[in-house]
Amino acid sequence: MTDQTVKAPVSFGARADDYDRLRPDYPARGVARALTAPGEEHRPGTALDIGCGTGKLGSVLAALGHDVTGVEPDPRMAAVASDKGLAVEVEPFETWDPAGRRFDLVACGQAWHWLRAGERTDKAARCLRPAGRILLAWNFSTLPPATAAGLQRVYASTLPDGLPTGQDGRASLSEADVDGYAEELRGHGLRNVTKTRTPWQSRLTSRQFCRLLATDSRHLSLPEPTLRLLLREVAGFLDAEEGGGIRLDYTCVIVGARVAG
Repeated sequence: MTDQTVKAPVSFGARADDYDRLRPDYPARGVARALTAPGEEHRPGTALDIGCGTGKLGSVLAALGHDVTGVEPDPRMAAVASDKGLAVEVEPFETWDPAGRRFDLVACGQAWHWLRAGERTDKAARCLRPAGRILLAWNFSTLPPATAAGLQRVYASTLPDGLPTGQDGRASLSEADVDGYAEELRGHGLRNVTKTRTPWQSRLTSRQFCRLLATDSRHLSLPEPTLRLLLREVAGFLDAEEGGGIRLDYTCVIVGARVAG
């Protein structure tokens, strides 16, 4: 079963509503801080949101005053973002035509790693006006140690071969990957590359947490009966051992950069 590798985010749309409700948001204070250099005032402008999904990052940018255009390959995800009032063009970023448009900001939340290395940076930079900014954001979660150990036992007993591997054979995305993306920006001539971290917390019921797991690409790659069994065991553990809920400690990591003016 686990020789299957997750290749692309082709299934998120099947869980678009749960994705929007339960996937972590981006803290506005962290986004605003990443967009503003010391001594600068935040100046909203036009923004392109690559792989905008259900509009989680785009909604924060819009609330900060930006005029946001999203690009999203999955029409089901795009429909949720459109319902929030975002303008979304349904197309993979790799084949999307900006039609001569240039933006003050190109952003990407939780999707940069799905795009082809090198080409993604070159195209994003071409979409920017002189002195425009790039903003790449991810949320990383950790669990309390006792909870994490208990869930590891549940996964080991239910999935003895483990989850399918992620893109490039990774078990999961990490901050070390983000450091590599920052180096990619530097290597392609972008300047003032920064990395900011904003910690925050969330608490979900056991059922909400299981629905959140079911929006993850590696879980979505499991056969449906296996996924149902796993989620039933996870919920049972949380109900019996954790009071029916779970605390998630998030860190929002944002890489920012600027093209030459």
